[in-house]
Amino acid sequence: MSAPRSVASGVGAAVMNKQASKYNEVEGELLLNWIKKVTGENIAINGTRENFVKQLKDGTLLCKFANKIVPNSITKAQAKPNSTFQYMNNLELFLTFISSQGVPREEQFRAVDLVESRDLYSICMTLNSLGRILERQGKTHPEQVKSSEILNLGTGDQVRLRV
Repeated sequence: MSAPRSVASGVGAAVMNKQASKYNEVEGELLLNWIKKVTGENIAINGTRENFVKQLKDGTLLCKFANKIVPNSITKAQAKPNSTFQYMNNLELFLTFISSQGVPREEQFRAVDLVESRDLYSICMTLNSLGRILERQGKTHPEQVKSSEILNLGTGDQVRLRV
């Protein structure tokens, strides 16, 4: 494992705090529940930051998710990664998959954001973008909602909920 980054200060800390405040636990729970339903994996779906990162950080669940959406789309994933390098590799394989599905680059998270538990909002944005694309193809989508069914929870961010 690589050495941890130093603690951010000044503008860096302000940016990190703003990114952290954008993450919505309800949305995280909905996305984890969607992944659980698609993969059939027995995972904890509570949307806390800690659980969201724990479930997705090593990329194995995301690779399984991709393979359920398009069978054999990711064949070289590490089944039991044990290093940051292997986590990053799995996440990059997932990012390549979502690119092939049409998720725009500007709507994709960076692998380091998940590995270092930084910009969780961007991970949610990526998964929601994939969900919208799959919905248009008549495939699975978080909570099977229509893209027009959005509820504003007053956090400044909109979250998809079953209506």
